[in-house]
Amino acid sequence: MLKAKSGSISIASVFAGAAVLGLAVVISSSGLQQASLWNDEAWTAWAIRSPYLRDVLARVQFDVHPPLYFMVLAVFNRIAGDSVLALRWVSVLFGLVGLAGTYAVGQRLFDRRTGLMAVMILGSAGFFVYYSREARMYSLLLALSSLATWFYLRWRQRPGYWNGAVYGVSLAALLYCHYAGGLIIVTHGLHFLLTLRWKWKRPTWVQAVFPAVVSLILFAPWLPIFIQQMRSNPNGPLAIPLSSDWNTITGLVLLLTSGSWALMLAPFVISRAIPRTRQNGNALLLLLLWLLITPIGLLVLNALFAPVYQVRYSIAILPAGGLLVAYGLAQIELPARWEGLLKSRISLSTVVAGMLLLWIVYAQLDAYRGLWPAKADWSGTIRRMTAARQLLEPTISDLAAYSPAAYYDRIMDIRRGLGLDLSWRLHSATEVRERLQAFVDAHAVWVALPINTAKSWHVVAELDQTRHIGYRDSLENMIFYRFDSGDDNDLSFRFGDVVRYAGGAGAEQQFVVAAGGSLCVEIGLRALSALDERYSVGLHLVDLSGQLSGAQWDAGLGQQTAGSEIQISPCLDIPATIPAGHYHLELAVYEWASGARVVLLEDSTGEALKWQDVLMLAAVDVTG
Repeated sequence: MLKAKSGSISIASVFAGAAVLGLAVVISSSGLQQASLWNDEAWTAWAIRSPYLRDVLARVQFDVHPPLYFMVLAVFNRIAGDSVLALRWVSVLFGLVGLAGTYAVGQRLFDRRTGLMAVMILGSAGFFVYYSREARMYSLLLALSSLATWFYLRWRQRPGYWNGAVYGVSLAALLYCHYAGGLIIVTHGLHFLLTLRWKWKRPTWVQAVFPAVVSLILFAPWLPIFIQQMRSNPNGPLAIPLSSDWNTITGLVLLLTSGSWALMLAPFVISRAIPRTRQNGNALLLLLLWLLITPIGLLVLNALFAPVYQVRYSIAILPAGGLLVAYGLAQIELPARWEGLLKSRISLSTVVAGMLLLWIVYAQLDAYRGLWPAKADWSGTIRRMTAARQLLEPTISDLAAYSPAAYYDRIMDIRRGLGLDLSWRLHSATEVRERLQAFVDAHAVWVALPINTAKSWHVVAELDQTRHIGYRDSLENMIFYRFDSGDDNDLSFRFGDVVRYAGGAGAEQQFVVAAGGSLCVEIGLRALSALDERYSVGLHLVDLSGQLSGAQWDAGLGQQTAGSEIQISPCLDIPATIPAGHYHLELAVYEWASGARVVLLEDSTGEALKWQDVLMLAAVDVTG
């Protein structure tokens, strides 16, 4: 039977615990404002940006996550505002709660010393630090995971209705924070069944199901919305899918251990942790289930149903890993003849355990920058643009309300003064051309556009015909250009170091074709290096929203020498069933074996800028 260690709390242990928690907060909050918000954080800032909580709830319903984190942050937002610091400080506070919960679980399972060492290991883990600095729900998920486990242990020792109700509320909070929290509930349930015959105080069947009933009642109002979210997003979250393979598993282990897995295992080699497994079997079984069930469950769901696995969804298992390593450190006991070598009140075993602990902490902090890449510099990119732009120079923009660009626009005002906002709907080439007539006499015209939409290509192609580039920058899927009067057709594109496109922006071309007919074009490319049979080129007809129409052409580039000219004349058969409307042609170069596309670069002047991975060739109007 597990029970908390008895004995009064010394002043030294209180100061030690406070110092460790304080240091963890300093590490987590260090540089909190330096990194820009990234896409998911900008979505968070948009979701809570309303004076009414019902609006926040309505926006979250159309996402793939539950509402608890967003509602808590929205309330905090009313007090502290929506600056980067205010948005992220809540995650730091949740991380602090998670550390305190981990200490409490360690104390209940083992002793205060083990709990304190677990806090040091968890607080310095790159996984923990990274998501404690992010305006997302993951540090809250970790905090609720440790708290729910502590409530579970208390309920198992005293399975009364009050403890059961509190435990049930914590389970509901897990589900309302993130659906991956359901795997923590599975962990507790499996541990409960496996240890039912152990030396616990056995609950009645009513007491056994009571926490589950409480959590189900509390989660029931959200259950229809959860089902609707799953139906609306059958392919999982809008993130790069990861396969359930060995590479994914090794990647998770790398991030969980900060690349120091051998160092994490060392305490179990030199300590008596393994021989004492039977003595601490109940506690160790809980930690192992806590560590394994969530990633295994996510990988199984990912392989069999939908691509739901993301590394960050496993953050709830971090306390278990810290507690396991701390348990190994606490069990270090050197032979008695060695203890006399150190003439001190502190035993040599304690010194060795302390040195290993500090080594683990240092290794985790040292590996942070290498394992956790910096976020895209939205703040710096937009600050440079606004500093270069004059107030009366018009800006053509298309900023999604939930994007990082829109967030920093609210702070730095990209669109101050004259401007044309294209974000409210899709636009055809003709409509774009008509709207740009308003700026024909402007000395300079700025664009802040996503490069993966047809209207952005039409804007850039139209401006490039009569102007030259005076300023250029790009970041992720956005471009920031200034087109000045004079000269024309500056834009130059290449697909990585594979081939260069012979034309300019290309999108100024326009074709009219009937459904059921065919469309033929001439495309000139030049090999930038010697090519083997690895690369292929694809031409696709897509609608204004970017959806494939069913008309496409693909062929291999073949073997080419560096500098050779490649002339291709593809013809697309337009399906007879295609709806009449506005479309455009997109050109892509890819590795035929893997399907991986080669990045498109714009290199008219200076450093090459990334423009996603497709080049728009022409606008196409399909008639009925």
